[in-house]
Amino acid sequence: MAEPQARRGFTTPPEVTSYFADKGLRPSFSIQDVTAEEHAYAFMVSKATELELLTSFKTSIDRALATGQGLDTWRRDVTDELRRIGWAGPRTVTDPTGQWSPVEVDFTDPRRLATIFWSNVNSARSAGQWERAQRTKAALPYALYVPTASTDPRKEHLGWVGTILPIDHPWWATHWPPNGWGCKCGVRMITARERDRLLALEPKPGGIRYTEEVPDDGPPRVFTNARTGEVSEVPAGIDPGWQTNPGLSRARTLVTRLRERLAEAGEEDARAAIAAINASPTPRVLTGLPETVFLPVAVAPPKLATELGGVARIVEVSNTTMRAKIEKHGGSRPVTPEAWNKVQEVVDTGTIVDEGRPGAVRHRSVFAELDDGLWQLVVKAADRGRYFLVSSFHAAKSRDFEDALRRERKARGEG
Repeated sequence: MAEPQARRGFTTPPEVTSYFADKGLRPSFSIQDVTAEEHAYAFMVSKATELELLTSFKTSIDRALATGQGLDTWRRDVTDELRRIGWAGPRTVTDPTGQWSPVEVDFTDPRRLATIFWSNVNSARSAGQWERAQRTKAALPYALYVPTASTDPRKEHLGWVGTILPIDHPWWATHWPPNGWGCKCGVRMITARERDRLLALEPKPGGIRYTEEVPDDGPPRVFTNARTGEVSEVPAGIDPGWQTNPGLSRARTLVTRLRERLAEAGEEDARAAIAAINASPTPRVLTGLPETVFLPVAVAPPKLATELGGVARIVEVSNTTMRAKIEKHGGSRPVTPEAWNKVQEVVDTGTIVDEGRPGAVRHRSVFAELDDGLWQLVVKAADRGRYFLVSSFHAAKSRDFEDALRRERKARGEG
């Protein structure tokens, strides 16, 4: 059968390509060298311990995702590349850790190449779908687990077909497909009206039963990592290493890695990195996470750092604060997830005001007149100035600024 060709004019969604392109290289001897969470930002191929080999695989899959290449075309091109760098045919690969004995590997084996291709392509598509779902959840708030395209489906996966849950339900943190090697399950975003219609249907014999109940597959399986000895629990029906939502994991790990990098980055690089993440779907995704995570939103100018009496370089906001401000401040200038990319301009151009807030923790308000009006940001120094955290951010009026200045004069004893 001929390989399906990319449609004329078809462009791979940027969420898909960026998910994969942002991954760093992780040479590894075993799939178990990389945790499930690490797969969101680390590219690895089992037994690919040499950087040149791993680079060839990543570059070729990058190209396949960007151009819509199918398996056959990719396999032909990557085989040519492997032949060029001397990795065609059987080769002996040694475990760099010395834990396991050397093994003979043929990276051009068609089945191995198919596994490499589909595991990476499907994960990237899954992450992209998750990010798009987060942007459209106001209109399409529910996710429906749909039948697999596999000719040999897993029993548990068939049991999940017809499950309808809100996009931010915890079940999707572990069961957003793919859920294993070769898994071809999928989800479809639906409206509240379609959800109600499907739930009202009487299931036909052998047909799909639509339900809003979380599937009960019994207790999770205990999995022991043969490489690290780490013991973890994996939900029944999911292969070890696949118990994460790629898009959700990417959002979590992206901000964690960004926070670590920014501590050492130069100011120009830090500003560019913060601008990129704030312009992406990440802020919107983070507001739906159940646990507290922190998003860097600005580089602190020296004057603000001095006012706060801290050593931090980055201004951060928790997703709980983001969520609270988004829900509270509406009107003509609501605090949307995208509004947080204004924070850098506010701290760069605004007027810093000490309103004399009581307590040991220093707070400063910053008022800035931007193109769309006046904004107020409140920043505090946490953990003895090691962190600068946003405690409030919203559209303001001139009288708010005047009142803040009046409180500052009063705190200084100036009337």
